[in-house]
Amino acid sequence: MSGTGGTARLVCNPEAGIGESPVAGRDGEIVWTDPIAPRLLRFGAGRLDQIALARPVWSLAAMPSGAWAGTLEDSFCLVDGEGAVRTGPRATVDPGCRFNDMAVDPGGGLWTGAMHKGVLAGRGAIFHAPTPDAEPVRVFQGLGVPNGMSFSADGRTLFVIDTLARTLLAFPVDGGRLGEPLIVTDFMNVPGKPDGMTIAPDGSFWVAMWGGGCVARIGCDGALLGMVAMSAPHVSSLCLAGATLFVTTSRMRLSPDQLAGYPGSGGLFAIDLEDL
Repeated sequence: MSGTGGTARLVCNPEAGIGESPVAGRDGEIVWTDPIAPRLLRFGAGRLDQIALARPVWSLAAMPSGAWAGTLEDSFCLVDGEGAVRTGPRATVDPGCRFNDMAVDPGGGLWTGAMHKGVLAGRGAIFHAPTPDAEPVRVFQGLGVPNGMSFSADGRTLFVIDTLARTLLAFPVDGGRLGEPLIVTDFMNVPGKPDGMTIAPDGSFWVAMWGGGCVARIGCDGALLGMVAMSAPHVSSLCLAGATLFVTTSRMRLSPDQLAGYPGSGGLFAIDLEDL
């Protein structure tokens, strides 16, 4: 399976510096964040709304209630549709580090990766809080840049991208604790660096490849099942809404010539999986 050209269609382009953590709402809209602005982006019924935020929200995830949880520099938060942010307790993060991507487990527990702002290896960690009002606790450390995070359907495995190590890791979960991870794949022969990730109903993984201009589909056993080309070099994150894969892209660190060649950069794309 592969795709080029029209396989991934541009649905709107807010020219996001970093298009991050799209979430499919129950009403069919797609919500994502641009922490560089900072702003919240919402697309539905053919309309794009841009909501200014008082501070950067680095990632979003849906709670079982349908509310939106997010990550700030060192705390979880709740974000409403008008851009109001309710901040939870601060975590003790290492100097120079901040929260990054996040996931919510089936019980409503919140998990996030912390990364070094200078992207130093070995400074990445994973934090957990049972509720948005609880203090996040470090449960694993020693990673590069923890990125795309998602749970298995039974909630017993947390899958995490380590962008620097170019690996997809599987952590066994026991309550609020993590066991030693296994490597699912090292993305051999896939261009770029793995960034955002989501899990399909069949258990396969869709992964955004930053700098690679594509999304990759990885099987449960780690095999590369295919790639879909994107008309943007920096593919940052993605989510599933039924049979459609929505993909966010970024303009960060692209030259004027690159932006001229890839004008869709920073936009939201859709891939109709039934057509692959």
